[in-house]
Amino acid sequence: MVSTLPVDGDPALADSSENLHEDPHVDILDTSAAGASVIRGGMLRIGGYLLGALVTVASSAVVIRHLGLIDTGHFLTVTALVTIVATVSDLGLTGFAVREYSTGARAEGRGVLRNLLGIRIVLACGGLALAVLFGVLVGYPNVMVLGTLIMGCGMVFLVVQDGVAIPLQVRLRFGWVAGLQLAIQVGVAIEAVLLALSGAGLLPFFALQLPIVIPVLLLTMVVGGHDSRLLPSLDTREWQRMVNRILPYSAAVVFSVVYFQIAQVMVSLLSNSKQTGYFGVSFRVLAALTLLPPLIVSTALPLLARAARDDSERFDYASRRLVETMVLAGCGLALALFLGAPFAIRVIAGSGYEQSVEVLHILAVALLGTFVIAARGYALLSLDRLRAMLVCNAIALVVVLACGVPLISAYGAKGAAISMVAAELTLAVCYERALSHQRPELRLGPSFVLRAAAAALLAGVLAGVLGLPSVLAAMLGVALYFAALLALGIIPAEIREALFKRRLSV
Repeated sequence: MVSTLPVDGDPALADSSENLHEDPHVDILDTSAAGASVIRGGMLRIGGYLLGALVTVASSAVVIRHLGLIDTGHFLTVTALVTIVATVSDLGLTGFAVREYSTGARAEGRGVLRNLLGIRIVLACGGLALAVLFGVLVGYPNVMVLGTLIMGCGMVFLVVQDGVAIPLQVRLRFGWVAGLQLAIQVGVAIEAVLLALSGAGLLPFFALQLPIVIPVLLLTMVVGGHDSRLLPSLDTREWQRMVNRILPYSAAVVFSVVYFQIAQVMVSLLSNSKQTGYFGVSFRVLAALTLLPPLIVSTALPLLARAARDDSERFDYASRRLVETMVLAGCGLALALFLGAPFAIRVIAGSGYEQSVEVLHILAVALLGTFVIAARGYALLSLDRLRAMLVCNAIALVVVLACGVPLISAYGAKGAAISMVAAELTLAVCYERALSHQRPELRLGPSFVLRAAAAALLAGVLAGVLGLPSVLAAMLGVALYFAALLALGIIPAEIREALFKRRLSV
């Protein structure tokens, strides 16, 4: 989360900012209230996502026990394939559209959104066809091939919903953005539990999204108003212009999703079904948490894009505060996941998955890189540093492939986890270097990182030596970590104000 330059906490300004969303003559991105709206929006999205994640974890516990080790591996492998297709079909166009909608005229922005929808639908359908063909060629069971097709259809509608929700995000209406996302997560979770309790086979689980995403899509178009009621454009010339303009970023997005998701597929090809299941359970926990950093940082993208265009000082301040906040959050979440791994695996999968706990211990380290990647990636996008992003993600893909093939062949799920951690940390370092090499004023201070790491290490050691159950150890570790951060005084002032000032004034 990020703020603009300090606003001196004027209550009148805070009250008036609530009405800026409704005033068509005032663009909130140009006001001093934008930073506070971004922080509140980030907290709303965190709250909504965490609530959705709890519901998803609860439903996953029921579903994994119902499906068993082998079918769980099949289901999660198909999920990884469809996720690759969904992200690759984006080609970075969503981030590009948010940036263009934030910095250009609204009429032009609407045209960008219509072309975005057209391109993404075509790419999603084409990618889905390739995913199904891939399943046939590598000899996946028929249920996995058909499941890829069914889950992919739900993905196409989700792509459309994501596109029409962009005006809500740019207008900083994050309550609706969070609520709509939560509705999808809760709806899918309820369906999954009902299927498991009814004794359904594997195939129906691939169709979970369709009955939920379509109504949420219609609601998004109603809530978003005129700008969200879009028909996809078929202007192929404009498509070509858009794609050519962001081709480096598109390639970077492709590399980023492939390097992150490919480990699950590599385990299924280079190891056995048990190792695929062990890794799949752990990876599902990590994948759920890695959605959190971009979810938080995306709330700041409209502000970063506008500041990059109009006010370099504002951009520098916001970027530094953003990455500092994300470093602190990444250390805290990695600590919680490491200490709570036994509890997380036991809740999700039950007994017999001890190897998944060891895999998740390794994967927890990847979160340190994930949070930095989100902060620095959106800063690079705002500055139009697209080629730098391409090079960095290409390096990460090389790392996961070069490490993954020998490590997975030798160590199975643990080897895949090590290769993922290596790639994630490599990308974080590359992004930091790309952003701060020519602009040292944006550099993340080594002393800040060391103090955050020391706080996490101290909290982890103190919580771990007490021999508490893993869930209690995780809770204690996070509490000690937060106390250490307060004692060190390294929590950004805007975050302290958002956490404490409003509460104290009540």
